Amino acid sequence: MSKKKEHYESDFIEKQLNYCRSLPEKQRRHFLAMEYERLGVGSKRYVAGVFGCSRQTINKGLRELAENNYEVDYARQRGAGGGRKKRSDDSGTDQLDT
Repeated sequence: MSKKKEHYESDFIEKQLNYCRSLPEKQRRHFLAMEYERLGVGSKRYVAGVFGCSRQTINKGLRELAENNYEVDYARQRGAGGGRKKRSDDSGTDQLDT
């Protein structure tokens, strides 16, 4: 009977989970990738299980960190032009008047 290796203490896990949940999506990926790198090879499944994410999320964070893509502005959640378009003032109300 082998005991599963635990990398974190239970109180530390709670602090890490709360911190991770408070991060925007891109920062969260980078945080998860850095945790994986800190714990070493073979810990990707463990990190994914503890933080409730997929291994693909960690992989994406690793790619972004390798490309130095972490230096971008974290304040912007969407790309330019993303989201619903603004309603113009003349969006069909003339048809109701006639």
